[in-house]
This record gives sequence, C-alpha cells and structure tokens, in this order.
Amino acid sequence: MRGQEKIPVQVDEGMTLMEAARDYAETNIDEIPADCSGCCACATCHVLIDRDWVIKVGEADKNSAETDLIEYEKGYDRMKSRLACQIQLEKKHDGLVAHLLDNHKL
Repeated sequence: MRGQEKIPVQVDEGMTLMEAARDYAETNIDEIPADCSGCCACATCHVLIDRDWVIKVGEADKNSAETDLIEYEKGYDRMKSRLACQIQLEKKHDGLVAHLLDNHKL
C-alpha cells in the first residue's frame, strides 16, 4: 500500500515480494528500488507488513543479515519490518498487504 492506495500485483508463487514490486507491478513502485537486485545487501526494499499478515509472512530472524540491515532503518518496526527480497511468495500470501515506506523514493 502506498498511503491508502492499494497497488495490486499478480505473480506466480516462488517469486519474492521485491520481484513482484519491481518486475510485475503495472504502476512503478519507486519506494522499492531494490539496488542490490535481491541479494539482501542494501535494505532498499524495506517494507512494513500489514499487522493482519505478520503471522503468515513471519518476522525477520533476529540473528540474520536481513535484521542487521533493517534494524537501524527509518521506520523500523521489529514485528512488521521485512526486506521484500526475503519474502518468498506462496499461495498463503494471496492478498498480502505490505506498506511502502517513502524514505527510499528516488
């Protein structure tokens, strides 16, 4: 979601949320520039998972490269912050809501 605007994206299972935003959205999603192309090295795909989806998506592992990258980012929330490149989309994620952060707009 960009503010209150929902941006629907259709992708096959197995893609990451970052790939869905970068490669399959009909609208440009500038909030996810994905500078490292999904290598978990830059945190430019930081999103906040909607509270209703946190359990299905899961939190970032506390001792992971993902957490190391996002824990000092603007807007970090221990429960909801994730890197979109680290979320492998599955059938259970159909309808997933992730909130975009404006701190990475180009």
